[in-house]
Amino acid sequence: MRSAFLPRFGLVGSLFALATLGALTAETACSTSNGGATVPDPSAAPDSSTPSDAPASTTEDSSSPPQDGATGQDAGADVEQPLTVATEVEPNGGTPATAVGTMVLPGTMNGKIDPANDVDIFSIQLSPGDFWDWTATPTTADLAPHVIIFDTAGGQNPNVVGFAAAGATAKLQHFVLSTGTFVVGVRDARNVPTMTGKGGPTYGYALTGKRKTPQPIAVTFPVIKTGKLAAIGSVDLYTFTGTNGKGFDVAVRGATPASTIDSRLSIFDITAKQTIGINDDDTTTADTRDTKLGGASPAPSTYMVIVENEGTDATDLSYEIELSNR
Repeated sequence: MRSAFLPRFGLVGSLFALATLGALTAETACSTSNGGATVPDPSAAPDSSTPSDAPASTTEDSSSPPQDGATGQDAGADVEQPLTVATEVEPNGGTPATAVGTMVLPGTMNGKIDPANDVDIFSIQLSPGDFWDWTATPTTADLAPHVIIFDTAGGQNPNVVGFAAAGATAKLQHFVLSTGTFVVGVRDARNVPTMTGKGGPTYGYALTGKRKTPQPIAVTFPVIKTGKLAAIGSVDLYTFTGTNGKGFDVAVRGATPASTIDSRLSIFDITAKQTIGINDDDTTTADTRDTKLGGASPAPSTYMVIVENEGTDATDLSYEIELSNR
């Protein structure tokens, strides 16, 4: 479990140093670990910029398929929305430094992981409080898709990852916590973290990003609930308003000793569009996969609680979430 503030890529504010072929990793890279204290983010203003160098594209109407999930609460409502459809233009792997494509959202990017060990990288525009649903669908059974979204500025946005076996669709959900400079990367999962030579003209994909309307479970303090993430790249969402005028703690742990979830916990102020805290390691327990956030002061606003997984073992992603007053 990593708890450093910067992404695992070793970025120091540079997209292009990161975007080399050895940069992307198989697991969700580091989140901010703050020992459970609330940490306001003063930079969380919505990002209203728009891309000026978007690829040639067409527009089509499409609706998202229903999201599967054991809890049934991590999916947003299906929304009919136009998709900007584009085809990747090489070079777009970050070498040379200017070789980064642009993807317009909501939209679909059609491309190929070609030649072997290729990685395709596209800049995207995201804003705090947005909830996005991503799929990477192979065009043949050759590709094992791997998708990662990261903040190249090293801000308060943990990396999020989704991947799948050869021929299967990789799914990824992303709740945006803060303003940042984002890119989405696609490659073959078998080239992560070590290049294995996968790739070629038959390794095609359709990468789609759609905005979703969050449908969180409303909770009040104190309460204990159990849940189960639908997949490696899924999130579960909860919301609460106030904490009964008391300090509070939110903790996530495996539902059973057999649980394989390696949780990350984030709290987002919905009204202020501001990150309150992110944690991937509850230092008060022996299990570094547990997470905890809270504070001594009451929380008078309305908040979103985001439960994610940082591990790569999807055997049992069940968890228990406890919201308690101090």
